[in-house]
Amino acid sequence: MLSATDIEVSLAGTPVLKGVSFHAQAGHVTAIVGPNGSGKTTLLRAMTGDLPYRGTVRLGEADIAAIPGWQLAAQRAVLPQASRIAFPFTVLEIVRLGMMASAEPPPERRASEALARVGLAGFEGRFYQELSGGEQQRAQLARVLTQVWDPVGPEGPRWLFLDEPVSSLDIAHQLDVMDLLGDYAARGGGVIAVMHDLNLTAMYADAVAMLAGGRTMAQGAPSVVLTDTTLSAAYGCDLRVNAAPDAPATYLLPHMARRAG
Repeated sequence: MLSATDIEVSLAGTPVLKGVSFHAQAGHVTAIVGPNGSGKTTLLRAMTGDLPYRGTVRLGEADIAAIPGWQLAAQRAVLPQASRIAFPFTVLEIVRLGMMASAEPPPERRASEALARVGLAGFEGRFYQELSGGEQQRAQLARVLTQVWDPVGPEGPRWLFLDEPVSSLDIAHQLDVMDLLGDYAARGGGVIAVMHDLNLTAMYADAVAMLAGGRTMAQGAPSVVLTDTTLSAAYGCDLRVNAAPDAPATYLLPHMARRAG
């Protein structure tokens, strides 16, 4: 289990997280949702050690503050919202950066296998800056996959920390990525993802943590957290679960979408 207890973070003197507690199980996809400014990304960055915080974050029985960086890199990989690359690296070079955290040199084919998993087979020689935003996002996902390739290692379950992993993707690639994350969890790894799409969250998450105003409003199964009352209070507008609009309108039902074949 990963657990965070009484996490407090202030940025530029302003409290952002105000005693947030959070937990996630290996073998599950755990989504962090909530309105803009609720502290989702800040919580993720605190739990990965990218921001100073008050409170405790434990990975298994160990406080992450006491885990050496090289060891932590072998146990968890982090996908930020955006990654700016200043130099003309190829896609293959970007993905191979994730392999540098491995205790033993992984096979050279791993980077290409990771690219194939995210639908970028054959992109190895392309320059990263030539890719679309969605392609760059998938290339970065391939990078973090190579870092924690096997969901369970000698030290126990490994973890993916993902900040809006499908934000730049079309619906087909969103489904592909979420299927990939579900498979990683099903094979014993832990997945923690900041999500904005509540439909995808309801489809794929085993557990959901709802943040609002720098605090945890609710955490549990999607059916427990994604309710009319909780959603309306968190987002500050009248929301109804599974209600079609009154006026005639064209709308999609993403939960019915599936990849062909």
